[in-house]
Amino acid sequence: MNNYVKTKNVKKASTFVLTTSILMSNVYPVFADTNTSKDEVVYVKLNNNGNVDNVYVVNSFDIKNGEKLVDYGIYSNVVNLSTSDKLNYSNNVINANISDTNKKFYYQGDMKDCEIPWNIDIRYTLDGKNISSEELAGKSGNLEISFDIKKNDTVDEVFFNNYALQISLTLDGDKCSNIIADGATIASVGNNKTITYIKLAGEEASYTINSNVENFEMDSISFNGLNMDINVDINVDDMTSSFDTLVDAIDELNGGASDLKNGVDTYKNGVSTLYTGSSKLLEGVSNYKSGVNTLYTGSSKLLTGVSSYKNGVNTLYKGSSQLQEGVSNYKSGVNSLDKGINSLQSGLNGYKNGVTSLYTNSQKLLEGAKSLNSGVEALESGVNLLNQGSSNLESGLNTLSQGSASYKQNVNNYAQSVNQVVSALKSNLTEEQIQALNLDALISGAQGLASGYESIDAGINQSKSGASSISDGAGSLASNIGILSQGSSNLYSGIEALSSGSNALVSGINEIEGGASSLKSGSNSLVSGINEIEGGASSLKSGSSALVSGINEIEGGASSLKSGSSALVSGINEIEGGASSLKNGSSTLVSGIDSIGEGVSALSKGTNELNSKTSNLPDEIDDKIDEMVSKYSNSDFNPVSFASEENINVESVQFAIRTDAIKVKEEEKVEEEKVEEKNMWQLFTDLFKKGK
Repeated sequence: MNNYVKTKNVKKASTFVLTTSILMSNVYPVFADTNTSKDEVVYVKLNNNGNVDNVYVVNSFDIKNGEKLVDYGIYSNVVNLSTSDKLNYSNNVINANISDTNKKFYYQGDMKDCEIPWNIDIRYTLDGKNISSEELAGKSGNLEISFDIKKNDTVDEVFFNNYALQISLTLDGDKCSNIIADGATIASVGNNKTITYIKLAGEEASYTINSNVENFEMDSISFNGLNMDINVDINVDDMTSSFDTLVDAIDELNGGASDLKNGVDTYKNGVSTLYTGSSKLLEGVSNYKSGVNTLYTGSSKLLTGVSSYKNGVNTLYKGSSQLQEGVSNYKSGVNSLDKGINSLQSGLNGYKNGVTSLYTNSQKLLEGAKSLNSGVEALESGVNLLNQGSSNLESGLNTLSQGSASYKQNVNNYAQSVNQVVSALKSNLTEEQIQALNLDALISGAQGLASGYESIDAGINQSKSGASSISDGAGSLASNIGILSQGSSNLYSGIEALSSGSNALVSGINEIEGGASSLKSGSNSLVSGINEIEGGASSLKSGSSALVSGINEIEGGASSLKSGSSALVSGINEIEGGASSLKNGSSTLVSGIDSIGEGVSALSKGTNELNSKTSNLPDEIDDKIDEMVSKYSNSDFNPVSFASEENINVESVQFAIRTDAIKVKEEEKVEEEKVEEKNMWQLFTDLFKKGK
């Protein structure tokens, strides 16, 4: 039954009570002084890589004189460690009648199976390179010792799930420095450093120790396996009451952050309005400034213009007198013009007839040019075909020439072969046989064939030269036909332009004729108008005199306008500077309030999330404590025998696991040992010397 009980104000939680003194060097194991029927201590000897060398179990019982012992175990050998009584071991059962003791009775059983609940892997690395424990002894450098402890699935998992391991090793302070052992407890014992890890039940673990070493040696590493026990009271209300206050404060903080966000949003809207207004103000001032500058510039130009106009009026007055005299002279010229127009109309009629004839002839010429252009295009197409055909002919003759050269060589070789064969035959035949075979005719035929093909080959080469000439001529003709085609095209374009020009000339002469008629009508009107101008010139002279008086008054007003607009320019510049500063300031304010708004939004979001995640914090802590206590509480655990599952009356089981020490080997003198009998106490103490 679980001893963890939850009351109104108190919870019983857990702490681990682990024995830290078991199996230290030259220290005997301590057993619980209980009245249970049996205790087991499992001794395991590992090599320095973590592999199991041997396993034996020391079983202890509270046996009185004359009582019978019955126990189970799968052993290869059993040894009575307490009395001289004989142990009967058969079929995995130990039977004995115990006498001569009122103390605990011990016997040792050597296990047949060397599997233990943990797979332990120990590795050594010196200066980054793997090294065996045998090679490591006496070495110097940077040493790393690594442990991997995993579950051994071949052993009943009840031991892995319910037993914690205390891993302990001691490093000599004279040989080891700069020791790093994350997650370990390091205790100083004299000049030595004892490093201890606690691996909880049911968990796999890895550990690493790093140190600079010199002439390295190390005592054995111990792994002590013990069941966990729990019994500590924790007042959970004292722990969670402060969290209630914290949750309330976070809720208030979240509300304040929300209010702050709303206020910042309102302020941000006001700042944005200010920035928009200042931008419009600056824009309006700029427009007004532009108008003022235009007014100033215009007043300056007005004054200049008035001065110029004044000069012009004075000139006008002088010119009006001269105008009267000029109008009289102009009237005489108009009369002469009217006579000239009459002569122009007569000449235009003859010119119009000539232009009409020119246009008719240009149209005929244009038709001839079109026919010429079509002929040139057909000629150009034929020249292109001729050029392509000559190229094909030349290419074919080149190919024929190459084949002919090869064939010619073969004919010559044949003629030589015939000569050689006939010569050979003649040397082996009689004159009658030679005449009968007509071998000389065979030689003549071969020579004639070779000579005939010489003529053929020469003809092919001559054809090849002729084809080359044809190709060159066709190429030249193709080049020149392009010039002819371009000339024909240019001729056609020229005639076409001439035709268009003559047509335009006909239209123009018609317009000129109409213009001459209008000119005649205009000259008539001009005669009438000049008479009126002569009267107007007289009136102009009178009016210009009055204009001189008025322009003097306008000049004074324009000067006053220029002075006033200059003062207005200075004032608007100051206003523009103020409006620009206002816009820049409001822009900076907008940027700042944007950053503040983002920060406040993030704050509001964060406090809202914090509030939602911490509102149930006290209950979550309460549940977490329940979970942890449930996970690590082990007080209702009933130990089971490691020696045999048939042992049901087991009070406790402990594991004492040790490796070999890493020592530099020393040469020893081999002396003959005397064999002597050992008493019971010596046999018992020898148990704890195994594996040293």
